[in-house]
Amino acid sequence: MKKSGKILLTSLFLVLLTMVSCTHSKPSPGTDLYTGSEGYNRADSIVSDIGDTRNHKRVLEVIDSLEKAGELPLVRTIFYRTISYNLMGQYNTSLRLYAQLAGINPKQLNTQADLDCYIYSYNNYVRVLCEMRRYDRALREANAVDRKLKSIGYNGFTDHHDIAQIMGECQLYLGQTQLASKSFQKSLQGVHSRLATYHDPLDYRECQKTMYAIVKAYMLNGRHDEAEPWVTLQDSLYAIAEKSPERDSVFLDEMKADINYSKALLAHAQGRNDEAEHAFREYQSTRQAQLLSSVIHSTRYLMLTGRYEEAAHNYQELDHFLKESGYKADFDNFGRYMIPKFRANLLAGHIDSALHVATLVADYYDSAQVRQRRIDSDLLTTFYDTEGKERQIAEQRAKLSQQRLWSVVIGTVIFAIFVFIYMMQRRQAFKELNKKNRELMLANERAEESSRMKTQFIQQISHEVRTPLNVLSGFSQVLATPDIEISSDELQDISQKIVENSNRITKLVDKMLDLSMVNSNANVECSDTVAPADIAKQAVRQSGVSQAAHLDFLLQLSPEAETLHFVTNQKTAIKALVLLLDNAIKFTHPLAFKHAQAERQKARVTLSVSGTQQHVVFVVEDTGIGIPPEQAENIFAEFMQLDEYSDGTGIGLSIARSLARHMYGNIVLDTTYTNGARFVMTLPTNPDAKS
Repeated sequence: MKKSGKILLTSLFLVLLTMVSCTHSKPSPGTDLYTGSEGYNRADSIVSDIGDTRNHKRVLEVIDSLEKAGELPLVRTIFYRTISYNLMGQYNTSLRLYAQLAGINPKQLNTQADLDCYIYSYNNYVRVLCEMRRYDRALREANAVDRKLKSIGYNGFTDHHDIAQIMGECQLYLGQTQLASKSFQKSLQGVHSRLATYHDPLDYRECQKTMYAIVKAYMLNGRHDEAEPWVTLQDSLYAIAEKSPERDSVFLDEMKADINYSKALLAHAQGRNDEAEHAFREYQSTRQAQLLSSVIHSTRYLMLTGRYEEAAHNYQELDHFLKESGYKADFDNFGRYMIPKFRANLLAGHIDSALHVATLVADYYDSAQVRQRRIDSDLLTTFYDTEGKERQIAEQRAKLSQQRLWSVVIGTVIFAIFVFIYMMQRRQAFKELNKKNRELMLANERAEESSRMKTQFIQQISHEVRTPLNVLSGFSQVLATPDIEISSDELQDISQKIVENSNRITKLVDKMLDLSMVNSNANVECSDTVAPADIAKQAVRQSGVSQAAHLDFLLQLSPEAETLHFVTNQKTAIKALVLLLDNAIKFTHPLAFKHAQAERQKARVTLSVSGTQQHVVFVVEDTGIGIPPEQAENIFAEFMQLDEYSDGTGIGLSIARSLARHMYGNIVLDTTYTNGARFVMTLPTNPDAKS
């Protein structure tokens, strides 16, 4: 076994021995939750010893046996299993296990060992989400567990240097640069706090890895000047570790490799080529650089500096590296390894090798697509934490689509037949919905500490579906009553309300489908050439804002909006703009708006469209209730509603922004506007330049 691989494995399984130093996980003074034994027992030693053998399947078998014997509680079982699955590269299995943490109440953890495992499991959970580029979700999970831990007197989860670094990285990739900088500074404070008390070689190495991760995040985002101070900090930490009486040659070698590699990339990016070459030679002189994983990853520098022949030579070991690491054929690994290998061979003039790589990518494409869909499905199942959720949504979608078809085709001509069929189907659907609601209520009772966002989502969906169902059921029962006399006007009114509530349910399902689409990483195809004015006019027509009786609507088109043509996805752009107009209609209700002139007693909604050679800008402005500036980002979170008593699911603005970003644009709230709310949607005129 290679020494570095041994260290990686043992550090994961012996992490329980250093958890107090790495997480500061002791409860705050005044609590008496963890008096007496820390809670580690014979089972922990057995798992650690077997873990040293790297026989992960055997480790899982032993964990199962110890759990059945009652020697391992649930939280420690989750901790050990996820470590094994992560080392085997089975991250989706780990995600399903991490979801069980939501059902564990930290107040009921009786030992320090259980609390340590709970904290470290969430630490790894957030890290895996970040590596899978689920940045929004990683931030939500980190903040949710931080609130839970604070309720028992633990105040250090998001302050720990690892978690603060991960949160900063997520914020950086989401474009929240100021928040990212604050998180990175909090991470540095965590490093200082740790090293003020603990001075083991492992402490120096872990703190340096945190700084190295921050450097990589800044470099990958092209913020080289902001990365430079962190490279200097790594140098200072290395000098301290080198002078330590307990210096560890393996850790020092790994630190030297990381630091010099980051120096090489930074110097090259800043045009200091001689310094870059010197740093890269220093990197290659380390034992860490000779490892197969390091050889593969160092090709990034070789490609940047035009050393294509050396890069192509390094990639000859890629197949062995992927097999040894347990990587699967998916889109992430295509982009991370296969495409760079293709480019290296192509630029090095190895045409046959480049064609071979391209053939492999083509052969694996279908399986990678299936695997990616399975990953996305697993993540959705984990998020909602409900068995059979996807099947139930598909069944409801089919039934609601069928009902919509009946209402459009048959209409009022054969209204009596439509009502009978509709009544029978809705009764069955209503029974199924009631059964599902009872199951969800029981699940909520078992998960007392489930996240507020999940609970609010279920309540909102229940309300949004139940309200039109009650209307439909009531009218169906009236129409089914024997010998009832209904006038033609009453019958027409009932027919109109049935159609309106059917459309309401259909719009809800459409929003859920949009939410499922935008949660994928794929960008929409932008191939439609259209004028901004056409998009605005179609969005106005589809939203019905110009027909809303409670408000005045104004469409302002600049000359460029009429003459300029740009490339986008017309259907998706219209949908995003319709969602913004729907939001304006909803929150300029006669009882909600507050800025219209008293003598008019009507709210106002304005849609302004302008454009340049680079961007097209749509501005939706209303005189409604407005949004506090501090909520400018929160309102775009999924299922977020500032007023929990208002109608809606809280996903409209989230879907609108995601649609815009899939077209390489964005939607923001203009916080300088104080007479209501003003949303600005910006789309590029040439999305190919953004891809």
